[in-house]
Amino acid sequence: MVSLPVCGAFVGRAAELAALQDAHGEPTVHTVLVGGEAGIGKSRLVAEFGTRLGARTAVLSGRCPEFGAKGVPFTPFVAVMRALLRDQGAEALAALLPAKPALARWLPELAARSGAAEIDTDRIRLFGEILTVLEQCSMNRPLVVVLEDLHWADEAGLELLAFLVANIAEGDLFLVGTYRPADSGPLRKLVGGLRRDPGVRLLSPAPLTRHEVGRQLAALRGREPEPGTIGRIFERSKGIPLFVEALGPAPEDTPAELSELLLGHLSDLPDRTASVLRLAAAAGSPVRHTLLAAASDLAEDALTAALHQLIDQQFLVPTDTGYQFRHVLIRDAVYDDLLPAQRKGLHSRLSRALAALRKQEPDKCPSGELAYHAHAAGELPLALAAAWEAAAEAENVGAHRVRVRYLDQVLESWERVPEAASRVDADRIDVVEAVVAACYRGGVVERGIAAADEALAVIDAGSDPERAARLHHYRAGLRNQSSGGGEDDLLAALAYLPSDRPTLLRGEVLAELAAARVFSGAAAAAENDARAAVEVAERLRSTPNADDTSPVMAAAHAPEEAADAAFAWPRSSVLRDDRRAGALAARAYAYLGLATADRPEAAVAHFEQAHAIAKAAEDPGTLLTVVLWESALLVSAAADEAAIAAIQQGLRAAHETYRFAEAAPILLVKWAQALTALGRWNEALELIDESLTEQLTPLSTAALLLCHARIMLARGDEKAAAASATSAQPLLGDRRWARQYQVQLHTVRTEIAHAAGNPQRAAEIGAATLSADDLAAHHHEAWALAEAIARTRRAPLVLDSVTAKLPVTSAVDTAYRNSCHAVRSGRPADWGAAVSSWRALGRPYELARSLLESGDAELAAGDRAAARSALRSVLELANELAAEPLAEQARQLADRAGIDLAHSGNRPATTSRADTAGLTPRELDVLRLVATGASNRQIAAELFISANTAGVHVSRILAKLGASSRTEAAATARKRGLLVSDG
Repeated sequence: MVSLPVCGAFVGRAAELAALQDAHGEPTVHTVLVGGEAGIGKSRLVAEFGTRLGARTAVLSGRCPEFGAKGVPFTPFVAVMRALLRDQGAEALAALLPAKPALARWLPELAARSGAAEIDTDRIRLFGEILTVLEQCSMNRPLVVVLEDLHWADEAGLELLAFLVANIAEGDLFLVGTYRPADSGPLRKLVGGLRRDPGVRLLSPAPLTRHEVGRQLAALRGREPEPGTIGRIFERSKGIPLFVEALGPAPEDTPAELSELLLGHLSDLPDRTASVLRLAAAAGSPVRHTLLAAASDLAEDALTAALHQLIDQQFLVPTDTGYQFRHVLIRDAVYDDLLPAQRKGLHSRLSRALAALRKQEPDKCPSGELAYHAHAAGELPLALAAAWEAAAEAENVGAHRVRVRYLDQVLESWERVPEAASRVDADRIDVVEAVVAACYRGGVVERGIAAADEALAVIDAGSDPERAARLHHYRAGLRNQSSGGGEDDLLAALAYLPSDRPTLLRGEVLAELAAARVFSGAAAAAENDARAAVEVAERLRSTPNADDTSPVMAAAHAPEEAADAAFAWPRSSVLRDDRRAGALAARAYAYLGLATADRPEAAVAHFEQAHAIAKAAEDPGTLLTVVLWESALLVSAAADEAAIAAIQQGLRAAHETYRFAEAAPILLVKWAQALTALGRWNEALELIDESLTEQLTPLSTAALLLCHARIMLARGDEKAAAASATSAQPLLGDRRWARQYQVQLHTVRTEIAHAAGNPQRAAEIGAATLSADDLAAHHHEAWALAEAIARTRRAPLVLDSVTAKLPVTSAVDTAYRNSCHAVRSGRPADWGAAVSSWRALGRPYELARSLLESGDAELAAGDRAAARSALRSVLELANELAAEPLAEQARQLADRAGIDLAHSGNRPATTSRADTAGLTPRELDVLRLVATGASNRQIAAELFISANTAGVHVSRILAKLGASSRTEAAATARKRGLLVSDG
């Protein structure tokens, strides 16, 4: 009997194998993605890599099934976790996890051990537990995790992959993924982002050369092929190794396509064996033995014999739980050759077998698989019921986008299934609303809005006002996740909810309406809404389970940790009622703090309440939301040191809960803004450079670039400032939530034009923005712009008319107003007031600029002593800031006035610093922590950076010190005196 041709030799992949091995040996690299078309040899390359790792390294594999992207979430990762469970045992894995692990939803053995009746569905917690298990297992033994066919991965699985790549920091853990670029779908965007990650390498095996095709043919045939044969097969195969294998034994004049060549070997199989192969092709690759046995009509002995034959002849290869096709193209050829009636019959056998197996082992037979086969078999009633169950399973593991797919499948079959409502115990409108809720949680904006529109068009809001309110609430959230504009929906939702019934839904709507109004500048209305939300939340906290959400739709409607209206905070968990009430109260107090920002003592008190409640609710997402808004408030109020302390607290909490990627972008922006305001510019620039290597949102990137532009401009690098401003502009777009940063951008552009010697152009840029009718909502930024325009001594009419109407609600606003007034009057007393304002705020650059103007005014008034004192202070501050243009202006003014500034105008002599081995200040900080034995994650938490960034720093330190290990680096550092802090 003829077997499928298989080349045992490893041909033409020496360079790719070496690259994979080099990446594995590189300390900074933890992930390699191997991309290439079908048959190029991705799996063979990875398998060869695995065999050369040695017995000490564990290799775990998971494969995405062909129908995985249609709905079975996390398939390859579940396979890896189950392999670890078999290897380590439930006791060992449970010892690495919390008492009630979220991972128990994947591995019920863990739930049985912990007795967890109720398990959190917090997706970030689940991801963190998976990372913990993988890292801890790799502490004792190097671990390589291979994820095959990622182009078929579901979106939830891709989110988990992105999380792992972003957070790997401990142990000897290495990820390898294979995918087809042409079929990558949702993976394409992820791969594009990972290209910029220094911890990721991308490999793309090239087709075999003519010479390499000859080597493969020689290995296949056991003899040297004729040159003409090599040329013919090279041309027909295009250098694809699988095609070479198929074409190698074929007659030289065969015109057959690849699929025909593969199927030619199928005709040599006995009927029973071929029937098993066809059943396996319909099941998908890989297939569990239990499913194949249940669906096959062969006796156990006959099935075993057939499987042995298929394995011996290279059609199938065994796995831990069953079998997979040696190559997906073989499976495709077999399946595509089936007649429609054959396919339908095979899928029907599989769906019946799965339905029976689910009664015995429901945890090992996901509903999504049953839904797929039942749908392919045309068994719509079974497919509809299975899709409904699959949607619930997806919700349980936080796979919201997968849930949307299954709910849509239910809707597609609804009209064709008799008594559909009774099969799922829900009406069609319930399913549509569940789609809206899943889209809201999963960020599927367009589909969610369309579903909400459909539902709102058919319901009777008068008889079911709460449903109407829920739908408007969801639609508001969906709109705010894209371009904003959800306030009208929130108002509509509120109108349907009676004020005398304190429900969670009413509290959520009030809180989100307060947030929306804070950012639209309606502080008084925002305060009223926030107070009402607080009242609802407090009543719910004092009366547990007071919410009246219907039990049938509770799972579909449960509001999650709220997204703030401005930044669409990710929704990653569904909280229990008691915790939801606490989370609502915490957010409501935070929004109340924002709404009362012009009354600092009240605002601080509200945030203290928010902190305490969020901690008690044990909801890290809400705690981070509170910290975010508190830091924003503190920065806008010029309480910069307090802001930095709050930000660092938030970043530490983000590290501890694996939410750094989620929370860091905005917190890093606020930190950079606080450092910039305090004149700690070297720290700010280091933070900005480091942060821009992270995966940031466009808005956060733009905000950091604006900080960079301000510092560069103040230090005299107009070209760098202009480059940063230019880069920021397209990132901001015209979104209304970005308005405050758009105003900041125009302020920077105004100052760049002024510094370039074109004050008229500067005034025109600024005045055009200042005249916009919505700047009262962003008056803090508007005052800064007004001061920049005032310094041009142009456009006084526009400036006067606008500033007369701008609110003054903070000490920073007052300082800017004082500066504007002093520019117009030119009186020393007015500049004295501006100087006092900036000094009290601790803003050294603004203080120095005001002192420069004050010195000029004092000279005009004839007070040379006061002028000398002011200009000396300018030079001291400018030297500390390295703001050379400001220092030069002070020297020039003194020279023109004939004032001797004595030695204060010279820069302080730079002290020669001890040998640093070429390490940057940040690398020295990292090195000191390495010397204490800190891990990458501990370093990251201490320095408020990502674990990946910490790993990059460690690798650079090892290279610069010529050390092969952290221990050697620490010893070298001690010997060279590198561990002494400058502070």
